[in-house]
Amino acid sequence: MLCSVYSACRCGATLVLACVLVVAAQAQGGRRTDVLLYQRPILPLFVGIEGGYGRWTNEASFTVSDSKLPCALFTDGEGSGPLGGVKAVIYFNRWFFFSPRARYETRSGTFLTPLPDEPVRDETNAIVQLSQEAQVDATMATFTFDPLVGIEIARTGFYLCGGPSVSLLLDGTYDYTERIKSPSRFTYVATGTTEQSLVAGRSFENYQQLAFDLRGGAGFILRLGKFGLNPEVFYSFPLTSALNSPDKMKQTGVVGTFSILYNLGE
Repeated sequence: MLCSVYSACRCGATLVLACVLVVAAQAQGGRRTDVLLYQRPILPLFVGIEGGYGRWTNEASFTVSDSKLPCALFTDGEGSGPLGGVKAVIYFNRWFFFSPRARYETRSGTFLTPLPDEPVRDETNAIVQLSQEAQVDATMATFTFDPLVGIEIARTGFYLCGGPSVSLLLDGTYDYTERIKSPSRFTYVATGTTEQSLVAGRSFENYQQLAFDLRGGAGFILRLGKFGLNPEVFYSFPLTSALNSPDKMKQTGVVGTFSILYNLGE
């Protein structure tokens, strides 16, 4: 009798174990007829370095100072600069992936604004209007982290990606220059030319510490054995300003990068 009970319990335990193995195998991608565990297919896991260049346009409204008085009001400007960093492409399956990136970006820009005309006397003692413009050359840089997600199209190597971006603003300085536009025969006493630099390397007084953007783009991974060549282009849309209110500076970018990746996965 005891032997019969023991045999029944043993058979029942074996059946339960078999069911658990089947469920576990199915959870790992197994077929319904499998009763043994096996590993999922090893997926790509790329890591590598990237470099590139960005073109930035600035929707802005700010004033700069020469330490005494506000110099001029500046609105929109544009600039460009190189970038470099590291990235990874971690596949969830054969189509979807997570791609975190950390990079150093330069976002310098040039801003021009006209100055009010001033009446001056020329060499004949006649009164003429002196036309001038002011220029700010802003030097800006960020340390940026992009936790992007993407989808590869039909396993062709082409992909689309997008997601949020957070940037630590590392630098925010400017040079301020004034320039005579007309009459061209006039020059500044201090320089003897039609241009004079009034401020150099001064920090923005209300430069933010963090900026947030949304980014989206497309790229291609060309696989060469364990390596991958990865050109990419993306668009960066600003969510916040680089300057505190009441000033504003929102930076929109179009960026192209090229990465050399190594496959630690499959």
